[in-house]
Amino acid sequence: MMESKGAAECKLSLYSLLKLEQRSVCGYLKMPAKCTSAPPPPTLRHAEGREMIPSPIIKFPGDVSPKTDKELALQYLNKYYGCPKDKCNLFVLKDTLKKMQKFFGLPETGELDQNTIETMKKPRCGNPDVANYNFFPRKPKWEKNLVTYRILGYTPDLDSETVDDAFARAFKVWSDVTPLQFSRIHDGEADIMINFGRWEHGDGYPFDGKDGLLAHAFAPGPGVGGDSHFDDDELWTLGEGQVVRVKYGNADGEFCKFPFLFNDIEYNSCTAAGRNDGFLWCSTTYNFDTDGKYGFCPHESLFTMGGNADGQPCKFPFKFQGKTYDSCTTEGRQDGYRWCGTTDDYDRDNKFGFCPETAMSTVGGNSEGNPCVFPFIFLGNKYDSCTSSGRQDGKMWCSTTSNYDEDRKWGFCPDQGYSLFLVAAHEFGHAMGLEHSEDPGALMAPIYTYTKHFRLSQDDVRGIQELYGGSTDVGPGPGPGPSPTLGPVTPQLCAQDIVFDAIAQIRGEIFFFKDRFIWRTANQRSRPTGPLLVATFWSEVPEKIDAVYEDPQEEKSVFFSGNEYYVYSASTLERGYPKKLTSLGLPPDVQRVNAAFNWSKNKKTYIFAGDKFWRYNEVKKKMDPGFPKLIADAWNGVPDNLDAVFDVSGSGFSYFFKDWYYLKLEDQSLKIVKVGNVKSDWLGC
Repeated sequence: MMESKGAAECKLSLYSLLKLEQRSVCGYLKMPAKCTSAPPPPTLRHAEGREMIPSPIIKFPGDVSPKTDKELALQYLNKYYGCPKDKCNLFVLKDTLKKMQKFFGLPETGELDQNTIETMKKPRCGNPDVANYNFFPRKPKWEKNLVTYRILGYTPDLDSETVDDAFARAFKVWSDVTPLQFSRIHDGEADIMINFGRWEHGDGYPFDGKDGLLAHAFAPGPGVGGDSHFDDDELWTLGEGQVVRVKYGNADGEFCKFPFLFNDIEYNSCTAAGRNDGFLWCSTTYNFDTDGKYGFCPHESLFTMGGNADGQPCKFPFKFQGKTYDSCTTEGRQDGYRWCGTTDDYDRDNKFGFCPETAMSTVGGNSEGNPCVFPFIFLGNKYDSCTSSGRQDGKMWCSTTSNYDEDRKWGFCPDQGYSLFLVAAHEFGHAMGLEHSEDPGALMAPIYTYTKHFRLSQDDVRGIQELYGGSTDVGPGPGPGPSPTLGPVTPQLCAQDIVFDAIAQIRGEIFFFKDRFIWRTANQRSRPTGPLLVATFWSEVPEKIDAVYEDPQEEKSVFFSGNEYYVYSASTLERGYPKKLTSLGLPPDVQRVNAAFNWSKNKKTYIFAGDKFWRYNEVKKKMDPGFPKLIADAWNGVPDNLDAVFDVSGSGFSYFFKDWYYLKLEDQSLKIVKVGNVKSDWLGC
């Protein structure tokens, strides 16, 4: 692998580079010199928009057909649970399914039910969940405290400084709680070699394209021991959308702020709105209208990276091996990276550069990662941003030419991506000798879940310290320094008295919320399964939830946290949220609510805070007049400062929860018909 010494020294011809198995990293480490004249700032004007008739569902060229549930299960159980492809018959499959369901806290039915399939579809680590694979024979560990690592390659999704920092912070997760220290080297063989790759990348454990398998790592040892590999078909971010460092403008080198406000419209990605030259730009503060801070998003029309053209932009069209190209291409390369000629004839001039991953580079589709082009025409309609029109799965896509109807070139739009820091911290845990944990709150749980304010769980701390012992860091004064604070512990339903933060019936299931965890059950007679992380279902909800209810008319879930609320359609946060409680019509002095539910008796939503409650009209989207009222005056026997409330659709009863007990209220008579114990009646303890 060629190590970087700056773009100026990257003078290899394209033909020699075509033979490399990995892309040179030099283009990522040094940006090209500034253009002599940068594009002008955006012209301020309102983005065009018009109402469009819903489009029919169409077949997109190059779209991959999804696996059947059985195909998915066989592949999953073979890869992660050792079920042999040729021997995974009905009996073995059922037994292996039960093992998988037990690992994830699901009902052990041995059947391919919806919860099991949903779990199999979640993004995860590529290491198996059973200990009889050759990743972890005999629980190996490093027999020294100073462990070296080397970064062989970079993802084009992030600049090199961000990647370096993500890896350094990921190692620090483990050095903070052990005697281990990690030192980066730039040459030679390190204990842990880090690289990005696609599909088959040289270690016998191929990746699988976007989503699914994210990364894998080998246990400590010689050779590939400790090595950690990341799937470069993923969009690598810090977990909250693309990390885009702008060029030029008046905020050169700063990062885009998503979402940002331009002419009173929120944008969640770079845009060409306000410009007539097609250049994509973004604001580096939330409110461009107020602050006017902006820069241009990386694009091949502005500059290239690496290559031998000193950062000159692409020249379209250009010729390569007698063929004309109007956009970046992967032709001539085996690694899938996009490049272009920087003159109109590569065959004559041999001048080229790698195309930067733009803020609107596409994934999948049939456009080799080329960026979205806005506006574009689809079925006769004009689109200024990504759309889900024409798709049955709701995925956002765009055309990579100005007219999809004529060219049929497209790709999926970038999403929140995967946090390189969190995935790396997990993989480095494997590189230290840890296997997967059955604790859903642990970093070493196999399924990826983004956590904004990450803390290493107590389960992780116990595991790594069993191998290496505790931290030996010395404080500023005499004697050893303070031990790191133990991480959060995953609650156990029957082992302790749990006061739930919220309880709600969502899509026919009853969900119990506590801190960042949930349990779920189909009815009161069935013991809840779990725990699972809330973020597994609703990724952007804060760790502390005050109340939850479902609006059955619109099939949307509403979460309250502090002085804000979040509205989800299935697992997708609605645009414009979170919003302040005051936008619902609650007074400014209400800084949090205790409970909320939509009462099936009258289809109104009731919001409780302290000793008062409000009634919200979901149809008119405003509070009913005459509220708030005192809880004691309207709800006979219901206490103030509730913990949770919900009703079971069609049962004629509502349930109010306070500490360890609950009240069962008959909706018609408003009489309390039962006072019960939460633990015995609802949790099956």
